[in-house]
Amino acid sequence: NEAVDPGARKRLKLLEIHRALNADPVDVEALRRAAVSEGGLLTNEIRRKVWPKLLNVNVYNLPPKPGKAVRTNHKDYNQVLMDVKRSLSRFPQGMRVDQRVALQQQLIDVILYVLKGNPQLHYYQGYHDIAVTFLLVMGPRMAAALLQILSTHHLRDFMDNTMENTKHILNYLMAILEQVKP
Repeated sequence: NEAVDPGARKRLKLLEIHRALNADPVDVEALRRAAVSEGGLLTNEIRRKVWPKLLNVNVYNLPPKPGKAVRTNHKDYNQVLMDVKRSLSRFPQGMRVDQRVALQQQLIDVILYVLKGNPQLHYYQGYHDIAVTFLLVMGPRMAAALLQILSTHHLRDFMDNTMENTKHILNYLMAILEQVKP
């Protein structure tokens, strides 16, 4: 078994991703496989194309840019603010302070926009790490749209007001992981 040239592997993966994006209809399963395989989606440019497809977000019908109004009287504002202030390492090294502060404000607004629009969801520590990834790659409007879908579908069971569902799921997860990697 000869080692495969990493450059060739990357080119092949890029080709597979572009083929999946250009298929009619888009080959979402192929995009999923690419996203979870070694190296993920490779670049932010590709992520900007693929993430909306994976979450079925209409890029032509985005929510308005979340503004400061979402902060008013929101029960999670103080916790979100504290978590975002501690998230310095999630921003690119060398970023100007004023630019980072502006992005942190946008991050607060994106998170609270999703939570305010979905009162059944409850903020948990670490949620801001997901949100900042979308914000840095996609910008505030698309980040809000992606986070909305992810939160109301894929993360829904982890956003209850208690950790009961999360603990239940983790019990199954540990058993599954033990079977995969004993």
